[in-house]
Amino acid sequence: MGKQDTLRALQIALSLRRELTQVLLLGLVALPVSAADLAVVIDDVGYNKARGLRAVTLPASVTIAVLPFAPHTQFLARQTAEAGKDLIIHQPMEPVPSTHVRYETDTLTSAMSVQEFDAMVERALRAIPQTLGFSNHTGSFLTTQYGPMRRFMRHLSNRGLFFLDSRTTAATVTDKVADELGVTILRRDVFLDHDRSAVAIANAFQQAIRVARRKGSAVLVGHPYPVTLDFLESALLETPADINLVGIATLAAKRRAAMHQAGLVRQSHPTSLRISLGQ
Repeated sequence: MGKQDTLRALQIALSLRRELTQVLLLGLVALPVSAADLAVVIDDVGYNKARGLRAVTLPASVTIAVLPFAPHTQFLARQTAEAGKDLIIHQPMEPVPSTHVRYETDTLTSAMSVQEFDAMVERALRAIPQTLGFSNHTGSFLTTQYGPMRRFMRHLSNRGLFFLDSRTTAATVTDKVADELGVTILRRDVFLDHDRSAVAIANAFQQAIRVARRKGSAVLVGHPYPVTLDFLESALLETPADINLVGIATLAAKRRAAMHQAGLVRQSHPTSLRISLGQ
């Protein structure tokens, strides 16, 4: 090849490179983007049948967290299973004493005897045997108590269940206890409807998306309030292309796999993590 041919080839290559750069800048070529996982969990399901059904039929892989002994829990648990969505027990736990705090009849407390405590957990498991895991309802006091939380998580460890910490207090010891017992643990990142105004809910949803993009995943917790359900019925159909809506068990499985890879999960546990057939 002569000098003129070589020069011509270089000019063509440079021209093609400039054209490709222009195309990329114009957005005409879509660069691959890895999707981030967002798990939407609806807490406190079981008291209101109509709102519970709206939560179950939300147009995405939401997770339903049922109060184990609320009036409509059994019906809504069956509906959740039929819809192929993740179901967990939203276990009431002892809060810091306050004038406005309401105790559920099945609240786990630090004052319970060992027998009472264990019986309460087992009763919840018998009521919702299909559960994939637990989360805490209130619990701003109990989740700070090492002994009771270790007793509670032994039940999860024995059955291969995961725990979602609602993080009602920054002083929670659940990470420490879960690590010691090899329990897969997840954490709530954002409360969707702490402020029930429509603007605040929309802002919280966007915050959860930002967290998911930054961390690779996020857990967003809401409640079956009419304003929340109104928002989610439309927002879940319009999530960005880089956000993957998943059930909480999907995040738990990925977390457990990462723990295995890091050598943080004991191999002696008799039961592996259960995954919903809907995922």
